[in-house]
Amino acid sequence: MATGERARRRVGIFGAGWGTRVSVHAFRAAGWEVAGLWSRRAERAAAEAARLEIPFATHDAAALINRAELDAVAIHTPPHLHPELCRAAFAAGKHVLCDKPFAGSAAEARALLEIAEASDRTAMVNFEFRFTPLRVRVAELLAQGAIGEVRHVSVDLQTTNPLLQLERPWRLDPALGGGLLNELGSHIIDLLRQWFGELDAVSAQLASFPPAELEPGFASEDQVSAHFRFAAGGSATLALSWVSDPPLGLRIVIAGSEGVIYATSSGGMLTEGEVALGRAGEVGFTVLEAPAEQGAIAAGGAVGASALLIEAFAAGIDGGRSPSPNFADGLHSQIALDAVRESAAGGRVVSLGRA
Repeated sequence: MATGERARRRVGIFGAGWGTRVSVHAFRAAGWEVAGLWSRRAERAAAEAARLEIPFATHDAAALINRAELDAVAIHTPPHLHPELCRAAFAAGKHVLCDKPFAGSAAEARALLEIAEASDRTAMVNFEFRFTPLRVRVAELLAQGAIGEVRHVSVDLQTTNPLLQLERPWRLDPALGGGLLNELGSHIIDLLRQWFGELDAVSAQLASFPPAELEPGFASEDQVSAHFRFAAGGSATLALSWVSDPPLGLRIVIAGSEGVIYATSSGGMLTEGEVALGRAGEVGFTVLEAPAEQGAIAAGGAVGASALLIEAFAAGIDGGRSPSPNFADGLHSQIALDAVRESAAGGRVVSLGRA
């Protein structure tokens, strides 16, 4: 090995869904070696590992976590498995990248954050869409004060549930962490926090439209209506649904004292689409170019965004820190998720308080 050259880091992937569709390719795009794969079903772990040329496959979580050559693990399992796997990974001295939501409640998230901080390992949450060029462009506009003081935000997401086609029935089971709020709402909450800072209070309603063939226990939410107040002032109204067929995509309107930012996407996470800017007193909007694609983002879409998050993960390991989105961000997100459910159940405004 040449002087100054660093050996490739090795990661073990938990989950043969998002883990094999996106995470394996993203880690490789970011220069990592994928050294192992876990799935709940041994035959699926073996088949996917063979297809993706991953040298080790198992359905035994400890067998992967305890492999000495691994620097880190990436956890992309059903949410109810996240806490146990995170605790085991920290105990084994591994750095952790965990999918969202990384816990089932704010209390559980707070406990995991304390364990992560005590472990002195890098711990991040897979809010990969923070790194898409369009979200970066909106963040830049807001930081520059392009529309003045933010007054109100409208987020309208009307899509179909992609998880039925992917044969992931657990994602419709609230006991396993399923539902629209965890799956897509968590990303939208992270988007609000990325752009506008902490959330102060929420009023929400939820609705469920389960397929007739599903058991009643699978009645997770399919539609979310929520009104958030920001700690720094201003508010946001969310209308999220995955029972719109055909899907309409995502529309975001940010109204400020000096103009409006308007973002649209045919998908749900601003991995594609456009951002337009309108100035107060002027007619019409100017469509803005997204930031130039750089490095691993050239892979495009979720893989590219994930690869940029993984680059931040590696930088955190190098620097002995946990860059955003980290477990503290995951805790704030979980507090908001809990508050949405509490508001919907009680029919009242819920304060998010201080983490």
